[in-house]
Amino acid sequence: MNSEAAYWLALVNASGLKLSVLKPVAQKWYLMEGRSIAQLFNLSAAELAFRFNLSETDAKSILQAADSYQRQLTLLEQWQAQDIQLIPLSHPHYPTRLVYTLPPIQQPLLLWAKGKTELLAEPTITFLGNSNPQPQAVQYIKNLIEILVEENIGVVSGYGKGLDRSAFESILTAEHGHAVAILPMGLTAFSQLTNKLDAPVAGERAVLLSPYPPDTPYKETLADARNTLVDSLAMALLVPQIDQAAHPRAKAALNRGMPVLVGNTDSPASRDLIVAGAFLMTDPEEVVEMVQQAIIDNAMQAQIAQQPAQEKAPSPPPAKSGDDDDDDYALSADPLDPIAADEALDILSAAGKVPNSLRAKLMALEKQAASSKQ
Repeated sequence: MNSEAAYWLALVNASGLKLSVLKPVAQKWYLMEGRSIAQLFNLSAAELAFRFNLSETDAKSILQAADSYQRQLTLLEQWQAQDIQLIPLSHPHYPTRLVYTLPPIQQPLLLWAKGKTELLAEPTITFLGNSNPQPQAVQYIKNLIEILVEENIGVVSGYGKGLDRSAFESILTAEHGHAVAILPMGLTAFSQLTNKLDAPVAGERAVLLSPYPPDTPYKETLADARNTLVDSLAMALLVPQIDQAAHPRAKAALNRGMPVLVGNTDSPASRDLIVAGAFLMTDPEEVVEMVQQAIIDNAMQAQIAQQPAQEKAPSPPPAKSGDDDDDDYALSADPLDPIAADEALDILSAAGKVPNSLRAKLMALEKQAASSKQ
């Protein structure tokens, strides 16, 4: 694993090229062609330039980056001594949701993590809202989180002040709650500011994630980019109490087709989100049901995204016979067998743990269908 990670580091750190040049190369090579980054360095400069439409100078810069391989291995070992893992795009724990929810130019090639990285595959939601939330909003979050924990749904947070951090800390007070924090700085820089999250990380109930090298200090521009990753990793975005910063993020999430729930319609901003397609937050049980539906949609989306390109292309409809003018666009009249509960659970498991109530509903529906046939 270190060998492949070192080649990823060499590509990004030592080529001297901008990410806008490197990302199309790495994404096509790994995601579309299924090859390791180590194999990329076996190409000649001419092959590299031709295959990826690069200049000869850029192609040579990429190949020369392999000379730094040993230095990158040393760097990896230093991070591992700090319990920091490098998660390149090819890592089995890289959040695949980022691959099919973000445009390619926004997908990070490298992530740095501290904690149980398997949590990155679990379903999570995120909270936005006022940095000084009202008591009723805080209480609503606590009530909702009790149900989320029962259903194995976690919280992903940017660890910002207000509802965001309140929800993150609240779920970690529950015995089996889990959370992901995506930070606007490097992990080493963060650990120098606080050790508050060391215990849940060591207890494998939280994972800290950053798209920035470990020593990177905080910057406001990094926080904005971090928010994009938070919103893309979440299954749904909840806004119990809206503020000026939450409105554009929630509106952008709606434009991407992400479920957004708002706490009230007392403000013009909340009403604008409702008009744009947001849902009104009701009792916590209904909110969880909506999140479960988002989990199903996400699993189906992931399955489609993982299919080879040729499988995604729709087959042309059969030619009309000419005898039947009422042929409804050649739709098949053959009945389709319903998907079995076990098969549905296998598909949903690709997106993480299946919530208990959702699993029970699928099994109950299958039993009901079986009994109706008898």
